[in-house]
Amino acid sequence: MSLTPYLLEQESYASLRARREPNWLLVQALDLLEAQNGHALDVGAGPLNDTQCLLRAGLSVDAVDTDAHTVALAARVGDPRLRAHHADIRDVPIASEAYSLIVAIHVLPFLPRGDLDEVLTSIIGGLCDGGILCCTFLGTDDSWAGRRPHMTFLSRRQLDTLLLGLDRIVFSEHRYDGRNAKGEPKRWHVHRCICRKLGDRE
Repeated sequence: MSLTPYLLEQESYASLRARREPNWLLVQALDLLEAQNGHALDVGAGPLNDTQCLLRAGLSVDAVDTDAHTVALAARVGDPRLRAHHADIRDVPIASEAYSLIVAIHVLPFLPRGDLDEVLTSIIGGLCDGGILCCTFLGTDDSWAGRRPHMTFLSRRQLDTLLLGLDRIVFSEHRYDGRNAKGEPKRWHVHRCICRKLGDRE
């Protein structure tokens, strides 16, 4: 199963969203990093907009996406600090305490609920002490909830449990009317999160 959101028949999410600005949540997360020369993981890297922002910030990046177009875009970037993986994050071993920043924006809701816990545990385990997790989830009032049984929609309480043990820096909830990548009207319910993994000293 592809986790690339809004996959269209002829054009993938990565090709449709290329050359856009990085997500503002990631920009906020970068400001919180203690060091700008660490290692980052971009889960669901898609068009590499966020990945390239990470590279500009001085980080080396592992970019993971099920969309083959992501790898083609990475070849065009031509940065030796970038390693692109054409893979499902559920099949990618995440090394323990390897990353100072992990980004998972607009991808985790596309995991079935039964897989999300394991993947999120692996992601959190991949953060070094003091590392930052920057991610989004969809809430139960989202218009896709109840219509897409293989996706995950979380209440605030459920999300609070999933992120237990992390220091929440941004933990916000937004409901608004917008559009999906196809330009179709959609009601969004989005949880936006920036969390820090606490080390032994905390």
